[in-house]
Amino acid sequence: MISFVDPDRYHSMKATGKLPSPKGVAFSIIKLLQRDDFRVTDLVQLVQSDPAIAGRLLKFANAAAFGRTRPIVSLQRAIVALGSFRVRDLVIGLSVMHTHTSGQCSAFDYPGFWGHSLATGIACQELAHFAQISSEEIFTIGLLARVGELAMASLYPEKYATVLLQVQEGQQALVSLERECFDMDHRQLGATMLAEWGIPEMLIQAAYHHEEPDVAAFADGSRVQTLTYSLNFARSLAELCMADEESRWSLLPGLLTRAARLGISGDALNDMVDRMVRRWRDWGATLQVRTQEVPPFAEILAASPPSRRVSTKPTEQSGKVAAPRLHVQMLGIPPAELAELMQQVEELGHLPVLVDGHAEEIRQALHQPAQIVIADMAMPGINPAAFCRILRQTPAGKETYLLLLASPESEGHLLEAIDAGADDILVKPLTLQTLRVRLNTASRMLLLREEIQRERRGIMRSTDQFAVAHKRLLRDALTDNLTQLPNRRHGLDFLASEWAFAQANALPMACLLLDIDHFKRVNDTLGHPAGDAVLQQLADLLKRASRPEDMIFRFGGEEFAAVLPNTNVATAVQVAERIRSVVQKYDFLWQRRPIPLTVSVGVAVLNSTEKDCQALVQAADAALYQAKNAGRNRVSVAT
Repeated sequence: MISFVDPDRYHSMKATGKLPSPKGVAFSIIKLLQRDDFRVTDLVQLVQSDPAIAGRLLKFANAAAFGRTRPIVSLQRAIVALGSFRVRDLVIGLSVMHTHTSGQCSAFDYPGFWGHSLATGIACQELAHFAQISSEEIFTIGLLARVGELAMASLYPEKYATVLLQVQEGQQALVSLERECFDMDHRQLGATMLAEWGIPEMLIQAAYHHEEPDVAAFADGSRVQTLTYSLNFARSLAELCMADEESRWSLLPGLLTRAARLGISGDALNDMVDRMVRRWRDWGATLQVRTQEVPPFAEILAASPPSRRVSTKPTEQSGKVAAPRLHVQMLGIPPAELAELMQQVEELGHLPVLVDGHAEEIRQALHQPAQIVIADMAMPGINPAAFCRILRQTPAGKETYLLLLASPESEGHLLEAIDAGADDILVKPLTLQTLRVRLNTASRMLLLREEIQRERRGIMRSTDQFAVAHKRLLRDALTDNLTQLPNRRHGLDFLASEWAFAQANALPMACLLLDIDHFKRVNDTLGHPAGDAVLQQLADLLKRASRPEDMIFRFGGEEFAAVLPNTNVATAVQVAERIRSVVQKYDFLWQRRPIPLTVSVGVAVLNSTEKDCQALVQAADAALYQAKNAGRNRVSVAT
């Protein structure tokens, strides 16, 4: 249940002129689509008046995520392809973004807010097929899911800055503090704004509940629950994109859990995140929104924990643990010091690996470093800080433990080298005891990193297993066991959402109900196993005879239903007649014995008289009854 802001209070907020709202063309589009007699040509003219918005809509219409192979160059075709109400929602999101890039609230990160919001919207598009919703719609709600926070910062800049600082200090959760200070929270305010702008109710539900999706108690497997989980996961992906390297480490467990809940395995997640990041940066450049470089997701998963989080203290409780024999690479060591250093490394049980002191040899070694690298700060041809940075940019170099040797006179450059990525610095001359301490520390660090990576790989395997199990359980909950078609619950949920979308966008749709003629005779003469076989064969036939965009599901017993989005009565009758004809000609078999079969079909199309989707089902059922009474094996259309 959504808790909206009191209407009188909301009216007072609007009167201040501080509340974020669509401006210019976006506001005109909202007004236009509130009329019952609006024309697409009027919408095209409005969009054309703002070249920036027109260009972005064309880009959206041509995005690869929408599966169109031919580029759309006409603005009118783009608007028809997207749908008038999706255009409205997209323009609202883009308008609010570009008119509120800064503000008075000192603690509110406006560029970061829109960078995060854009990342959420792009991530939502990647999840559109999971949420069973169009890419354009879910992008808009991803972009505007946090608009209530922006509104609070706009209405109460000074007081909200204090709230945000208290949240950053960990004093209290944001929603709780908002309620204490303002007697409302950003979720309520955001939902009220989205409703005023005409955003569909299901999207508002998802935005309101996406921060705590489990609290909403939506029906398992329902479309609104999947949409809310998808938005919650998209928000986690956005946080990963906006975070620094150290923070990403702590975000991964929650991200993997959310991915598994949607049935997304590790490999699929890798591809999805990398694709989403590329599109986020591309759209960020187009929309002038702040983004940042993000390494490949596989590299993020495999990375060691941030060094500041790792203790270098021994982990053994008592006694000594034999240190492993490690390769220690030596770069740029002066010849006079090299022999003694190699001997010390060998005495400590490790294997020294000498790298020629020439600059080119050193650069080659940077790309294939050993587990431990000891390099002299006076190595020829390369600055120590540059050396550290180059080493840390390679995947293997990130895992290497780097010790630098410094002469007493080079102490002024030590801090610069540490900042560039060196793990430790030893000032010459070295003693065996000092080197032992440093190499033991390096060994423990490497062991600890390896153990954490092993644990992370185990988490990934568990996540993949959970994702597969969750996907299987969800499929079982939404699938008819006998026919493997969607079950009645799943089908009616799909019908309800398509009905709401068709009503909101003035689009046609149809519903078919099919019933096997004289099915009782099959069960009575050949037995129920024969009846089950007939139902299974018919289900396979219906899947092959239907269109990709339609949903066929088992309605109950020997009845099946079909939801036909964006379909008028003539097309619906053609589809129904094709199904009837294919069934009549098909050779149904039971133990090699042919079973002649026919079906009767009732057709109903959306019109202005239906109050809900159940009325459409009842109309199709009445048409099916007419077909039965008229002699069966025929198609009848509801009047």
